[in-house]
Amino acid sequence: MRHRMLVALALLLGGAPPSAGARPHASPACPGGDAVPAASLVAPSLLGGEDHVVDRCARLVGHLARFTLRPTGPDIDPPFDPPALEIDGIDLLKQRVAEMAALRQLRAIDRTSAAGGAAWASLRQTGTAVGEVVTRPVESVVGLPAGALRFVGRRAGELGRQAADAGERAGEALADAPGTRGPSLRLDVPEEDPTDAEPWWRTGGGLAARLGKRWLGYNAARRDLAERLGIDPYSGNPWLDAEMDRLAWASLAGRRGVGLGLGQIGGVAGTALSGTGRAHRMVWTQPPEAVTAWNRDRLAPLRCGEEARDEFFDNARFSPTLQTEATDALLRLAPQEGCDLLLGLAAGVDREVDARYLVDALQLLAAARPRFPVRFESAGPLWALRDGDDGLWVALPVDLLRWTPGAAAAFGSSALRGPPAKRLVLGRTASPQARAALLATGWTVIEDAMGPAREQAGPPVAPPP
Repeated sequence: MRHRMLVALALLLGGAPPSAGARPHASPACPGGDAVPAASLVAPSLLGGEDHVVDRCARLVGHLARFTLRPTGPDIDPPFDPPALEIDGIDLLKQRVAEMAALRQLRAIDRTSAAGGAAWASLRQTGTAVGEVVTRPVESVVGLPAGALRFVGRRAGELGRQAADAGERAGEALADAPGTRGPSLRLDVPEEDPTDAEPWWRTGGGLAARLGKRWLGYNAARRDLAERLGIDPYSGNPWLDAEMDRLAWASLAGRRGVGLGLGQIGGVAGTALSGTGRAHRMVWTQPPEAVTAWNRDRLAPLRCGEEARDEFFDNARFSPTLQTEATDALLRLAPQEGCDLLLGLAAGVDREVDARYLVDALQLLAAARPRFPVRFESAGPLWALRDGDDGLWVALPVDLLRWTPGAAAAFGSSALRGPPAKRLVLGRTASPQARAALLATGWTVIEDAMGPAREQAGPPVAPPP
């Protein structure tokens, strides 16, 4: 009886009936026109766990939700760096939350052996010393194994030539850049300085130190550790990166207890990988340049210019995992024209979130199965796919497409008025206003397509005969 009276009073006051299952994240409004309650976008299980929490409000940036993930709990030692992660997109949030399970396993492995710590530090110094053969050959050569000298000398020459070629291509592209802008990769993205640090497989004191690490087996140890955990070996998660670095060195140094700990590591239910939740074995077992060479060979039969391919493969924002996923999707689509347009967009990416966005868009298009032959083309400020029936496909792997001035201008472009059939494939959903405006102008809107696209991506695709 008392409960009924409370409900009636709440209704009289204009409120909602109290609910025992109400989520606290969704109740207060979020300030700002681009802010939305995180609980309105994702399941409660993604908003917090035993050692992390997601801020109550998310921001919509370029129609992707930007979440803030923070560590919690008394046992954070050393502190996470950075103390909070900004995560663009629901899919990447799912990956980061899944990686927390892997992070807990890594942090639980023994850290107490003083002798092991000394061996760890000594091994890291050895890696740097081996690498210094390239930059200080006279001082560094004494006392180093002959195998290290041969390995570093050979690999330095090969990678040095590749770096010089990449630098020359970048200079030529800058000199020949046209005055007019082509299509943009994303809608309504403000000008932001890239904040991504250089990926770990491109860092480590320069080419010399990287070669020293490779000779010692550091990179291979990290990849093996990622395979045991079932996670992306090239994850951009800085929290995970720090623990992977510690355990990779420790496993090489033979720290007491580390071997047992690594043997007990289990996977995280296959959910921490981007894309399909699986990675081709090449990504786990081969160094980055070997994966790049493999993908380059697979992409060669397509009608893509050699220079455009080189510029795409030179972009470190496409990790070996993302690079493989992009190559898979391109092979499924097999464009007859416009491949250079797509690879040019990829070459210009300077943030991991944009690289993921491009891969997701390609997977959406591949899963839609447009009629062959297909070609990429510019459609005003958008890039699109033209199918064999002369229909136009646009893929936007967004969380919530709103009808902003930028979106209205893009879809109102004269380049989009002529196609007999126009299909917009959305990763998730559109606002009622955006959906109504698109339908009124002749678009077929396909929503919630990201899940099926992930499922159809499957294992890596073989090159066409």
